Amino acid sequence: MTLIDLASFVFQQISIPHREAVVIMPVKNIAPLYHIRTTFRDDDIQYVETLVRQSLVSIGGTIERFDYISQDVQGLAVFDIEVRCAENVRNHLVQMVSRLGLEGSVRSIRWSAAVGNGRK
Repeated sequence: MTLIDLASFVFQQISIPHREAVVIMPVKNIAPLYHIRTTFRDDDIQYVETLVRQSLVSIGGTIERFDYISQDVQGLAVFDIEVRCAENVRNHLVQMVSRLGLEGSVRSIRWSAAVGNGRK
């Protein structure tokens, strides 16, 4: 008996219950994740938060994380945000960040593609 014959015999003896095949397709439609960090006057928290949230919704962004960080330095605070939006609206994200940067309450705003986006 050869090794191949032995392997065939063993596999024939093993009873494996029938299972339905599960096809796993790669997910290509997950929108990339972007990181936005906004520094603003702490007194204007409600105004800036509303402005940022409305702006993100208007471009079709999905907020994954929205953290408030009080800096206690010169009355400033920070929103640290992660948002998903489709690559075809990335230019709207750039325009949104530029518009928010012109607001009197906003001291600085920057954005970047989040690390680990899974993009190649």
